[in-house]
Amino acid sequence: MGRVEFRGKRYIIDGEPVTIAGGTLQFFRVPADAWKDRLLKMREAGLNTVDTYVAWNWHEPEKGSFDFTGETHPQRDLVGFLELASELGFYVIIRPGPYICGEWRNGGIPDWLIDGHPEILAKGPNGPLPRDIYYPPITYLHPTYLKAVEEWYNAVFPVMKRYLHTRGGPIISVAIDDEPSYWETIFQPFLTDYNEIITKPGGLWERWLRENYTIEDLRRRYKGDFKDYSEIKVPTSFSEPLPKLFDWHHFKLWMINEYVHWIYEKMQREFDVPISILDPYLLQVAWRHFFSYMREHNLKIHVWTEFWYSFYRSSDFKEDKLGHIYYKTGIYRYHVKKAGTPPLSIETQSSLAHTIDPTEAELLYSILPPLGIPNINYYLFVGGENPTGYESHNGVTWDVYSPVGLDGSERPHFNVIKALSETMTSAEGLADAELRPKVAVGLYEPYEALNLWGYDGLEESTDLNEYLLGERGLFTLLAMSNTPFDAVDLEDATLDELLSYEQLWVYSLDFMSREVQDKLVEFVARGGNLVILPMLPRYDEDMEPYSALADFLGVEVERAKARKNPRLIQFLSVSAEGIDRMLVRNTVRGVKGGEPIAFLGEKPVGALVRKGRGSAVVLGFRLQYYTSHHDLHRKFVLKLKELQGVKEDFEVTNPDMIVLPIEGNGYAYLAVTNPRGHPVKGRIKYSGIEVPLLLESVEMRKRGTLYLPFGLRKEDTEIVYATATLVSWDGDVLTFRNHLSNSSEVALRGVGRVKVSGGEIVDESIGEILRIAVEHPGEYFEIELL
Repeated sequence: MGRVEFRGKRYIIDGEPVTIAGGTLQFFRVPADAWKDRLLKMREAGLNTVDTYVAWNWHEPEKGSFDFTGETHPQRDLVGFLELASELGFYVIIRPGPYICGEWRNGGIPDWLIDGHPEILAKGPNGPLPRDIYYPPITYLHPTYLKAVEEWYNAVFPVMKRYLHTRGGPIISVAIDDEPSYWETIFQPFLTDYNEIITKPGGLWERWLRENYTIEDLRRRYKGDFKDYSEIKVPTSFSEPLPKLFDWHHFKLWMINEYVHWIYEKMQREFDVPISILDPYLLQVAWRHFFSYMREHNLKIHVWTEFWYSFYRSSDFKEDKLGHIYYKTGIYRYHVKKAGTPPLSIETQSSLAHTIDPTEAELLYSILPPLGIPNINYYLFVGGENPTGYESHNGVTWDVYSPVGLDGSERPHFNVIKALSETMTSAEGLADAELRPKVAVGLYEPYEALNLWGYDGLEESTDLNEYLLGERGLFTLLAMSNTPFDAVDLEDATLDELLSYEQLWVYSLDFMSREVQDKLVEFVARGGNLVILPMLPRYDEDMEPYSALADFLGVEVERAKARKNPRLIQFLSVSAEGIDRMLVRNTVRGVKGGEPIAFLGEKPVGALVRKGRGSAVVLGFRLQYYTSHHDLHRKFVLKLKELQGVKEDFEVTNPDMIVLPIEGNGYAYLAVTNPRGHPVKGRIKYSGIEVPLLLESVEMRKRGTLYLPFGLRKEDTEIVYATATLVSWDGDVLTFRNHLSNSSEVALRGVGRVKVSGGEIVDESIGEILRIAVEHPGEYFEIELL
């Protein structure tokens, strides 16, 4: 029988490392007689894995009446689909819910269950919510719901179990539910859940309070004279103290954790392949609570993630999305590396857009591996349609520009997926190479909730989508300034982890916990370089006065309220040495103390402070991504890095060529990207090697990415560098791809002569290192080592 294990970033299947290249085909939405054709098209695209949901309400349309073999409808033949996938050599990832989302009726929850047991529905503060909303919200921990889920599992698990890879079948992973925070219980703080099992005396809310706080703690946090936990009611508006709102938020996360734990125990007893989950919360920084819960309860769950950037409109993934993807992959890397499980993007957008530009698709797909996610599943790879009565907010269609359409046609981004899948599953050492940034951004989890809620009770703006995460945010500025960065959780990270970076960027609001402020003080004292903006915290997590960080730095940031109304937000000009009138938005605060480095007119608004063995840059304004001829914002980032002695291992002569260096054991790949789409040319220097030498420059005529190998060895042969993507190294044949130019340069050591196919050598330099410049009319060329 087979084995499914994992090591590092990859799965180990039957002892062999496997990079997942997958696509979602929902068999229940595709005619059964087309399954084989669609799977063969997936194989043509270089995919080795098929992902599918199993919809509860589809297979149990009436209580107790199950169909897994297509007796009542051919598209209910789960058994036949699994056997076909196995016959064609695919691995299978299977997601049996109970909730599957999927733009499917009730997210898979049967109508007969909801109609017969309305008590399982989540409630608003004023009672029941409308029954006809597209995903009726369920109170997951309601005992009636859990009993029904157990009965569903008792029916479907035996079918799945027969097809586990460990029993000779194709299934290599089983998923828990699907995005269990999707019911909006988190995004809208007072929409749900006020179900009686939560709010009643002795209910879940009271239980959670008892397990986490003493009454004395709660008197201080909530500013009330409570004598018993039963007096503390659930919050219903922003008039409540902010710490209580955070507790309500964290209580909801705990309920999800408890629900996932319940499902995990059911699955663990039945399956000996990895048990996985997609984004336990549709948040990022809050993942800390899930990973912490997993450690405390010894849950061995593989956490997947997803990437969506345009719903029901034309695709939109250009350079101004890089900040968000750097941020999300950063916090995902942080947690998954500690968990020791392979990173996988199970829903990488390949559909649900009016059209998908193939160059934008490539930018999204190609940036994921160097950011730490070599395992990619494309959702929804094969388009389909909804059986009557099972549609949700999509009518009949479930083909919204999938790579393979409902009629079997191939759309332009099919070939993008094909090229990347071929490279990721065959390029020597590419999937194993690691990004090791010198810079990190420090994240403080409570701020994420304020941004979600649109909270307006602080001095500083909580609109982090504008100033930090979004298209014009700080993270996009860092990414486009050739500053690869990790994302670290300031509450979870140890001091030594923070000190492993040469520079730490922190976005601060009015408050920050005592523990985190003290940690940042120690970070600077022990030699760390901190950049903090656009203010310094004045309060702790209980909103009590606490300013240890500001006191240590000896810096005072002016008190001034940021504006919220976009029409009233001011545009101001900040200058620094070599920076003349850089645009900044919203309130700019004066900074007193330290060495002034930035000015609004004559007023210092930024300062450099050297304390202990480290330093801190304190800015009284927000840094955002605004590109222009003068390019002042990127220059300012480079200036701050220079002030604190941060130097990357690579250099580029063209700032619009964005580099991510990923390193293996004695070798590296440079992922070089043209994110803006206009033609760019430039030279690159990495670890003392400047390329190219024979050609004038690396040319990138359109949006896209090249994976350039450096120092890759096999026995006595070394690829010193190449300005094209290495697709494979098979014996004496090297296959390269350069789809962004028709000229490539390759440097080899330990090779005397070569033969080129698919192109011609137009220049060469013979010596210890053989360098050749190749003109190739197509994307691919081969070099045979003679």
